[in-house]
Amino acid sequence: MKKVILISLSIAAIFASGCSTPTKSNSTVFEGSWTGRDVTPGREGPASLLVSGDTLEFHGADPTDWLKATFTLHDDTNPKQCDGVVIECPEHDYVGKNFYSIYKIEDGILAVAGNEPGNTNIPSTFDAPGTRQIIFKREQ
Repeated sequence: MKKVILISLSIAAIFASGCSTPTKSNSTVFEGSWTGRDVTPGREGPASLLVSGDTLEFHGADPTDWLKATFTLHDDTNPKQCDGVVIECPEHDYVGKNFYSIYKIEDGILAVAGNEPGNTNIPSTFDAPGTRQIIFKREQ
């Protein structure tokens, strides 16, 4: 069974129809190193995120739970959306696939909820069934 690898900051270029047109977004809001916790039921554990420009690298608690991706932010949606394309990952079937997520930043905390790469649905809420949910805090 494939691992559900996703950055709900998951995050990258949108190719699916029906998605909003990206606005000019300040991706520097995510720039830097983040540490956090996967709070998805059954997947709880530490997580980290490194963002530089429009690329990111995510690591979950399991050593095989990681990916590198490019991303695009959509600030004109509610909740805000992020979509991406997996460029490197141990699950070869995910490479080249899009992923979709929602995010919010409040009081220095980044909350992300997203779907498995290849799933074209965008989560409607942060606790939507089947989504992966991760909470990050920027490293100082």
